[in-house]
This record gives sequence, structure tokens and C-alpha cells, in this order.
Amino acid sequence: MVDLNYSIANLQEKLSALLKKYAHLEKENQQLKASMEQQKGVHHQLDLKVKEGQAQLTAAMMNQGAAMDPVQKAKLVKQIEQYIKEIDHSLSNLNP
Repeated sequence: MVDLNYSIANLQEKLSALLKKYAHLEKENQQLKASMEQQKGVHHQLDLKVKEGQAQLTAAMMNQGAAMDPVQKAKLVKQIEQYIKEIDHSLSNLNP
């Protein structure tokens, strides 16, 4: 009978420890979900800014392109493409 009481007490202790650990993991999970939603919002805002910037840049290039010689125009296009690659890389780092 003593062994049975000891076993039950031991099981209760283990169950209590598991329940505490579960509660802690559940809280951590909720915090991580909230953080992920916040990061999604930031990513979305940055994506909108990039698209807006690209539209403005395209408009500026079209306005400037008529008065620019082909060498300068090609150089500007390469520079803009490099900026876009850097922005895309930054955005991909935000969203693993």
C-alpha cells in the first residue's frame, strides 16, 4: 500500500510539472504568434513602400529619360536595378 501511495504521489508531481511546462509553452507560443503578426505587418508596410518607391522611380526615369544620353540612362537603370535587388534582399531577410 505504501508503494502505491508513493507511486500516485510521484505521478501527481510529474503531472503537475508537465502542466506547468505546458502552460509556459502555451504562453510562449502566444507571444511568438503575436510577434509573427507584428513582423507580417511591418513586412506588408515595407512592401507597400517599395512598390510606391518603384512607381515614383519609374515615373522619374520616364521624365528624365527623354533628356538623358543612352550611356547615362543605362548607368541609371543598372543603379536602380541594384537598389531594387538590395530592397528585395532586405525584405526576404525580414520574412524567413
